[in-house]
Parts: sequence; C-alpha cells; structure tokens
Amino acid sequence: NICERNKLKHTTLISGSGSELAFKTILELSKKNNLVCITSNKEKFSKKLKNFKPIIIEDKNENIEDIASILEKKKIKINSIIHFNGIHGFNTIQNIPKSKFEDFFNVNCYSFLNLIKLTKYNNITKNLYSIVTISSVSSFQGNKGLSLYSASKTALNNLVKSAAIELSKRKIRVNSIVLGHINKGMGKKVKNFLNSEQLKELENRHPLGFGEDKDLFNCLNFLIDKNKSKWITGTNLVLDGGY
Repeated sequence: NICERNKLKHTTLISGSGSELAFKTILELSKKNNLVCITSNKEKFSKKLKNFKPIIIEDKNENIEDIASILEKKKIKINSIIHFNGIHGFNTIQNIPKSKFEDFFNVNCYSFLNLIKLTKYNNITKNLYSIVTISSVSSFQGNKGLSLYSASKTALNNLVKSAAIELSKRKIRVNSIVLGHINKGMGKKVKNFLNSEQLKELENRHPLGFGEDKDLFNCLNFLIDKNKSKWITGTNLVLDGGY
C-alpha cells in the first residue's frame, strides 16, 4: 500500500539498485523503509518488482544535479544512503590499459564520492545521518589478478574516512562494510574465473564459510539505524566470516 509506505519514517536512497545484492537488500528494507532506488535501467529494474513500488530514478550519466532536482521536486528527505555500485574482474598488471584502470576507479570509488555530493543540497539531506558503501576484503590484501579491484576498494576505504571527518559537523556518519565472499552478486560471478579446487580453497579461507545476503543486510540495517550505530563513523567494518 503506497499510502501506508509514505507514513514510514525512514527514507533510504540506494544506488546501484540493479545489482543482485542490492535487490536483496531492497526487498528487506522495503518492509520498514521508504526507498529511492537509483538504477541505470529503469525498465529492467521495474520488471523485477512485485508487491511494492519504490521511487525509481534512472541515471546513466552519474549526474548528481539531475538526481537532486528529482528529489527536490518530489520533496523527498533522505535519512540514509547505501552505495552498491561496483565492478569486479581479474586483470594481470601487464594487461591493464589506462581505460580499464579508469573504469574500475570510476565505478568503485568515484561513484561514491559523487553520491556524497548530494549533501550539498540541504533541503534533501537535512535529516541525513548515515551513508554506507560496500568495500571488500581485497582492499586489505592484494592477490594475483586483483590489483585494480583491490586498489580501487582501498581508495574507497580511505575516502570513507575523509568523508566522515568532513561531514561530522552535520552529524552525518560515513562507513564502509568490508565484505568477504558471498555467493550472490559479484561473489557468484567469481565461479566463472575459479575452478572447483580454487573455489574450495577460497571457502577454506573463511573459517565460518561463505556469507549469505542476510548477513550483509543485518550489518547494513545496523549502520543505517539512527540509534544503534550513532557513535560509529569513518569505520571500515569487517564482515568476512574470519577471512
């Protein structure tokens, strides 16, 4: 019921909504939150929806001014932001062109910085208190073929720390979740690059086994809660099953 949803107190903006992990989170958050979903393909994203209709913003050019304009026209006040944008891939250093380097850093890092620029629009973010992005355990240790992914996620971690300091005067908290392997989204695609022996070795490096999407949701739900995580900012919170 759309009228009932509008009465919900918390409004969350989610970027990268088309990803599998993001969509799982959207389904859970929709039970208790108003949602604004940013996606590059509105038609495709809309087809996945069933029992609820969040506000959907199609954004193909990362134009933060256009996003802000839509939010202002709809008189939407954001309480939390979750950044899901990300790309993964295996590339040996000898085979990395500049264009590939730019792609990884643009999607994994700059898109988050760009999203933070929404805080310039005080009428939209006056009640914003939490911003969360998804990082990776690869940001803490490199591996063969993961130089671009690791480096871009490390940059993301440090961007979180700087943004947390800059936005602290407005009591806006900024954190990342440093994620281990989950068999959804990009984690599922890893199977395309590893054989069964390598996949088993990867699982053995997680003492508690691979994670589930609900583990990520529980962590996200904690970080966007106004009271439960009110003294946590600038943190790269590790969620990795002991990796």
